[in-house]
Amino acid sequence: MNSDQQEIVASTRATLRETSRLVTELATRQFSLIADEPHNDLPGDGPTPTEYLLMALASCTAQTLRGYTDRKYDYPGDITVEVSYHEPREEGAARYLQRTISLSEDVPPEHLQSMMEIAERTPVTLLLAFAWSVRTEFVNADVR
Repeated sequence: MNSDQQEIVASTRATLRETSRLVTELATRQFSLIADEPHNDLPGDGPTPTEYLLMALASCTAQTLRGYTDRKYDYPGDITVEVSYHEPREEGAARYLQRTISLSEDVPPEHLQSMMEIAERTPVTLLLAFAWSVRTEFVNADVR
């Protein structure tokens, strides 16, 4: 495909200065952030690149579900998304991301099913699905 036929939907820049150990300057649009890795039992100066990836999935999921519920239903409750990365200890076992979506308000089963389908089609989920397995679990308010 010709590059003039493709739309750039997001871009970022990472700069690792010669004088920095692993502290990486990140820039996207007007935002400046840093990424770092833990070192010598210290937490580092910012989230790790892996943590940024997990935050992208969590925030995209929450925002997509909020947009969907605002248009379709009247659920003013909180949407909390937790994502963890699971690295296998056994040879040949699969790596995966575990996503748990918790809702503070009770959602009828048929609407919850729609939300589960939407969660599997968020932009970041689809982007990650090319290389990862993303396993999703919903925790409805009536279960707690």
